[in-house]
Amino acid sequence: MTNPRPQQPAHARAFSLLEMIIVLAITALVITAVYSLAQGTLTLADDVGRADRRDTRKQAFTTFCEHLFTSLPPNAALNLKTTQSGGEYLTQLELQNISSPFDGTPNCIVTLYTQGMAGGGMRLIISCQPISTNPLEKRDAKSAYHVVLFEDLLQCEWRVFIPATQQWATVWTEDTSLATATPTPVVANPAAPAPMTNQHPPLLELVMNQAGDESRRQVFWIAPSQALTLTLPGGVVPGQAVPGQVAGQPQVAVPGQPQAGSLR
Repeated sequence: MTNPRPQQPAHARAFSLLEMIIVLAITALVITAVYSLAQGTLTLADDVGRADRRDTRKQAFTTFCEHLFTSLPPNAALNLKTTQSGGEYLTQLELQNISSPFDGTPNCIVTLYTQGMAGGGMRLIISCQPISTNPLEKRDAKSAYHVVLFEDLLQCEWRVFIPATQQWATVWTEDTSLATATPTPVVANPAAPAPMTNQHPPLLELVMNQAGDESRRQVFWIAPSQALTLTLPGGVVPGQAVPGQVAGQPQVAVPGQPQAGSLR
């Protein structure tokens, strides 16, 4: 007679509730770790892309400023003022009688200024406004273009270099009446006084610090003021009539052609 097969206890036939809870907990931990790793990778890629776009924008702004400051016309006026608002220094750099950076319109006022933000920090804005040829017409702020260049700035300060004191200054003022006048060619005369032009500072400094980035200092060279001159050939004294020349008209030398009153 064979012995009957012993029956196994009920708890050995399936997983217990405690075992199921432990398995679910381990699965949740693995899923959480994988998700955190993927989220961190995506965040890192987004930060790298944002930093690359920020660097590209700053490099484009640097190139723009280099072209703007090195191509100032002789009768341009540069004005810089700095004000303090809520513990922040707000600067306004104004360039008068230059071409518009948007469409190339001549005789415009281009301003680079900072503006405080409600949540803290500041933004850098560029504006462009044409100069009216009618002196009786008032400046209309609505006709100006305003474009935000940077936001979330912690610092954005302009300074000019003064050679006489060998120091950087946050305020610079030039005669705007000279900028609004149209330059006319003048005859070169060593005895005559120099034409009235604004003497620009040689260097312009920008210190800018954006949130999430290190502070950067850039120095730009400014084109010197030069008067438009007209040199008379043959050492003729200015104001003296030249044989064969119509009174009131300047003598213009044409390459390859003899001048009036000269020997062939």
